[in-house]
Amino acid sequence: MAGVLTATQMAALAAMVAGSYMQYQANVDAADRQQQAIRTSLERQSELQKQAEQKALDTAAKFAPGDRAKERAAIEQQLTQELIAPVNESQAIRSAQATTQGDVSDDYSTAKATATANSLKSAEQLARLLGKTTSANRLRMNEGVRLMDTGQAIDQLNGFSRGQQAADNIGIQVAGRPDAEQMFMGSLLQTAGSAGMMYGGGGASTANAGTAGNYGTNAGSQQTAMLAAQDSGLRTNSLSDWFKGVTQARVK
Repeated sequence: MAGVLTATQMAALAAMVAGSYMQYQANVDAADRQQQAIRTSLERQSELQKQAEQKALDTAAKFAPGDRAKERAAIEQQLTQELIAPVNESQAIRSAQATTQGDVSDDYSTAKATATANSLKSAEQLARLLGKTTSANRLRMNEGVRLMDTGQAIDQLNGFSRGQQAADNIGIQVAGRPDAEQMFMGSLLQTAGSAGMMYGGGGASTANAGTAGNYGTNAGSQQTAMLAAQDSGLRTNSLSDWFKGVTQARVK
């Protein structure tokens, strides 16, 4: 009877469906992998961006008026100590070398001590003045160095970001390619199914004749065709189950 699928044709149809599903699943898996690769790349870029922003914020925080005042005071004190130390050492050496011989009056000793103290006081005042005027320049120089270091660090992070993005783009492209083996197997199943559908129809008359002999009906009757279709369906159940199992295994 026309329109009745033989067992070969039903198996071929199942193969075509299984092949199409395998290729579909391969494309779905590739899309999922690509989306995951894109998310990972964006997370990496976001982390590098946060590091660059944090470096900029840390440097900017050091320009707060209170922090600058403290740093300048520390620089001023350091410069003052560096300037006054040689003066104190030199004055001590001159005092030891310029010792007056013989007895001297108390007035002389007092005048000498006063002159030495005044000399040290003047040197200390000069050192403090130089420390105050120089500290501002030293502070700006230190801030310039910090800004330069921060800029170099951010540029380095930008270089890392560009290199990582280039590598991620390659990974994203690779992740978006469907599994070649799964696509090939699906293509084979579709080709086999197409061939089975094309050449499997010749067994219909033979199947009807065999069914007529089994059930004692006429080979060309409608009853024989229905019985043949029923037998074909029973024989292809196990084959359909096999294709379903193969498909589920590929998905897992």
